[in-house]
Amino acid sequence: RYKIAETKAVAVLRKYNWFISLNMPIDFILKVVQIGKKNSRQDRAMNKLFIDYFSENNWQNLETMGKNWKRNPIFKKRFKIIYDCIEILKTANSKINVVNVILPALISQIDGFLTDYLVSKNISVRRYTEKKSQFKQHSTKPISPELNELANSVFLNILFQHSLEGHPLETPFNFNRHKIIHGENINYGRKVYLIRCFLIIDFLASLK
Repeated sequence: RYKIAETKAVAVLRKYNWFISLNMPIDFILKVVQIGKKNSRQDRAMNKLFIDYFSENNWQNLETMGKNWKRNPIFKKRFKIIYDCIEILKTANSKINVVNVILPALISQIDGFLTDYLVSKNISVRRYTEKKSQFKQHSTKPISPELNELANSVFLNILFQHSLEGHPLETPFNFNRHKIIHGENINYGRKVYLIRCFLIIDFLASLK
């Protein structure tokens, strides 16, 4: 029953450019499937499902998830920076959009982990197209092939989608490393982008 639910959930998640990571509960998949049964697009409901899960009880589920990341030796040196971001989320004034501050920091650490991970596999590349290809080829899959492919798609084809300054993205989704880090997109302060970053971090921290 779980395998059937997972297959259905993957199709729904792909539709909305979401994925689930290793440290999320099984019943979350069932909630995704329930949303997917509705006929019309459910962007707001799907976004709310993820936002509510991570942010409830002052980001308790995110904090619990984050405690697992230190176990990955490659990730250890970046743990303090990422955990500081979680602490800022928990303590920030509600009038301030902390995503504007936190998101670039998280993306830079994801970028660094990608390089560190490839170096740990004795792979040294400079171009992002090569990094993406080598990562997909050599990364150890911590989750089922279907969920792994979905995670890689959001990570490599959405966040690290090829981008040229002044040109629209081939896949029109503004969760894009280049356009955010280089200041082209200044309207990136959205919780849905923030949570996707944390999901990618959880995915990466689960790699061997």
